Amino acid sequence: MNIVITADDLASFSPSTRHEIMRRLSDTMGGLPPPTPNQAPEWREMFDDVHMPGCEELTLRQIEQWMRGISDTVDRAVRIIAEHGPVISARRLIDAGVNIRQFQSATTKRTRKVTGLTDAYFLAWNRWTASDDPANKYAVTPITHQSLRRYFGLPL
Repeated sequence: MNIVITADDLASFSPSTRHEIMRRLSDTMGGLPPPTPNQAPEWREMFDDVHMPGCEELTLRQIEQWMRGISDTVDRAVRIIAEHGPVISARRLIDAGVNIRQFQSATTKRTRKVTGLTDAYFLAWNRWTASDDPANKYAVTPITHQSLRRYFGLPL
């Protein structure tokens, strides 16, 4: 379920209610949203052939937990996704020396640990011809992508 609260709605609440809502947002998102919302990018066509079911939407707070203690290779691959995603060619990861099979395994384990969901995935993909096929595409959800960009200090 999604609930939309406009700035006018928020202003109509009592100060204590506004404070509680903002505190809850901060706790859930790992920080307060920017004062003026950014327009959500339109990426629908990028995801057309990508199998997204099970791909989790990770908040900044979850990403901060997810990133703790990761290997240099996983860090490098996740940064590539943050910089060039949310959908990237497997070629980018392969060229960076990432073992796709190990990366998929590591990201899946971490995502399941952070979310507590046994069928959660960090990555979505367009096909399973072979995990190291450079023609493959890998993706994270737009929310996860935004959380990654925030984590790495990249512009939104």
